[in-house]
Amino acid sequence: MASATTTTPLARASTSSQGALDSAGAGITGGYTGDSLSLRIIIAFFIGLALYNALELIILIFVTFNKYKGLYFWSLIIAGVGLIPYSLGFLIKFFQLLNPSKDEGYVAVVLITIGWYMMITGQSVVLWSRLHLVCNSRKVLKWTLYMIIVDALIFHSTTTVVTFGSNSNDLSFEDLMRFVHGYNIMEKIQMVGFFLQELILSVIYIKETFRLLKLSSSVKDEISVDGGLGTGNGRKTMYQLITINAIIIVMDCALLAVEFANLYIIETTLKGAVYSIKLKLEFAVLGKLVQLVRTRSNSGDHERRGTVTGLTLEKSESGGSRRGNEDVERENWPDFVDPRQVSCDVTHAEPVERERGKSGTGWEGTERERWKRRVRANRRSWIDEEMDKHNIG
Repeated sequence: MASATTTTPLARASTSSQGALDSAGAGITGGYTGDSLSLRIIIAFFIGLALYNALELIILIFVTFNKYKGLYFWSLIIAGVGLIPYSLGFLIKFFQLLNPSKDEGYVAVVLITIGWYMMITGQSVVLWSRLHLVCNSRKVLKWTLYMIIVDALIFHSTTTVVTFGSNSNDLSFEDLMRFVHGYNIMEKIQMVGFFLQELILSVIYIKETFRLLKLSSSVKDEISVDGGLGTGNGRKTMYQLITINAIIIVMDCALLAVEFANLYIIETTLKGAVYSIKLKLEFAVLGKLVQLVRTRSNSGDHERRGTVTGLTLEKSESGGSRRGNEDVERENWPDFVDPRQVSCDVTHAEPVERERGKSGTGWEGTERERWKRRVRANRRSWIDEEMDKHNIG
């Protein structure tokens, strides 16, 4: 009974200082006690949108994937499933479906916390799990993974402490106010921290995608292999990747603005809707990168071997003159030689320096590469195995 009396004056005291939309800034402790119908409609709309998007995404994932395995698959599932307890927790909390002044009120806090873990960090892992398709730097991939892990440990743990403290029924009014004040500060810190984390990932995607588009234009890749980077579909996918990452940045900025406006109820319910939309956008575009990069990789293998396929273009030293199958067929080959199977220039000897330049100086560079591979194999690190599988670094 005493805890119920401490909840109400705190909510009233918070109303005037935390937002201007009919106590939209209240609700940190307990539920929403106002009488604004418009705010109740907003709460229900955002929660309903998040739940609908989550269920639709989960169904699409199981229908689309042929094999239920891999970091990309499980991170999508975890992030999508996390939206459900997060949204249901705020539904119970704000509409007081369970009495917040009793122990049963902790059910909502537990659901919110578990869903928040899965939703926030899961969404970043979704982005990271496909980063190797556009970024070939082992250092960038490792440090971004470390960033996700460290941010999760620091921000999730500290925010959880002040969240449970702000919703405790066993504290005095003064102690409860201290936890609420600490929550207000920590909520902004973790929002900025996770915003910077997703901003870094999105900027890497945008930067590397522009690099690939520029590279495809410079080598005249438009008429190479069907479905490759230079084709219409390939370039469309890359532009879509740039667009969704720009949209992610804009939505995160809007969410951050609502948080700093101290509109707690709107910010927490809007967050679920925003993350559900971001996950659907990422699922729609990141899945296309697999086929795109596989085609580009196969095309790159053919070009590195020197194989002439279709109308593949080559740049000459004089300034990029084009050479196709017609040039090969003009050579005076014997009848038993198929010019299309010629994979190198047989009229000149291969310079020794070129082979040495690929891996240091002669056999020493080769031995060094073999030693590095043996060290990576002995480590048995899952991230190293994943990068080796995709030929990264």
